[in-house]
Amino acid sequence: MIANKYFRLLLLGFVCAPHMVHGVDEGAPASPAPTSEHATSLLEAGKYLDARKEYEALVAADIESIGDQNPKTLSDRVALAIAWGKTGDAIKAEAELRELLPIFTRRRGPAHEETLYCQTALAHLLDDTGRPHEAVKEYRQVLEARERMLGEEDVAVGRVRHMLGDALDASGEHAEAIQQFRQAQPVLERTLGAENPETLLNRSNLGMALGAHRDFDAAEKELKDVLAIRERLLGPDDLTVLMTCFNLARIMGGHTHYEEAYGYASRAESGFQQVLKSGNPFLVQAARLCRELQADLSRAQAGQATADPGAAKQN
Repeated sequence: MIANKYFRLLLLGFVCAPHMVHGVDEGAPASPAPTSEHATSLLEAGKYLDARKEYEALVAADIESIGDQNPKTLSDRVALAIAWGKTGDAIKAEAELRELLPIFTRRRGPAHEETLYCQTALAHLLDDTGRPHEAVKEYRQVLEARERMLGEEDVAVGRVRHMLGDALDASGEHAEAIQQFRQAQPVLERTLGAENPETLLNRSNLGMALGAHRDFDAAEKELKDVLAIRERLLGPDDLTVLMTCFNLARIMGGHTHYEEAYGYASRAESGFQQVLKSGNPFLVQAARLCRELQADLSRAQAGQATADPGAAKQN
């Protein structure tokens, strides 16, 4: 069916990285040195190659000075594994996280912050590398532990629900993904604010899950609301705004609203051309979507003309 093909395009929904802070026991070492803080800031800013280099140096220094089993060394190893995963060394990253997780579980307990941080990093890596079913299992365990410790209304619980929703959606479990996104939304709105980027991200991904579940009217409403807020906050040419246009075009194409969908897709493609390099997957997919929507729109118009020859003559 024509409506389904738009959901086979490269997923441009936004992926939420683990937003957690390393827990520190009373007996743990003092606050990280400035170099550790700088490496962490690079990781949080998405400068993964730079973060990887700094964490590799930090871990080597940790092992030499305080040993590979020291709490600080273990925490730095988790961060290094995350950087490895983000720079293409997924196998190496997974092996490291799977080695570290039982160490944290044994030493800290399964519900300790450090353990959950490591487990969430593993789940996120699995989701990033096309293994969402495995990620779902890890996220469920993290969610259960956080709900038990913090209650359903804590922001950390909302964040894990969002990540679980992403993995469920990627697994084809759209109905449960919608449920998780909807449960996360009021928590994120209350704790972070309705216009916080994370809150809008959850709402955008809810819209995409609704579209995959073929609830097109609800999906369009969510994404149009998100687009309006992002445009007001960021301006019409921000990359996040353009990606929202692209996702909205996908949903509306699936709903056979070809003309309006083509307008959003064209806007996304034109904007991407200004901010992305030639050959970027987002730009390639936007161009492809424009071609497909234009072809479908032409076929739909031709079909209308055939069904109503009189209307065709008037045109």
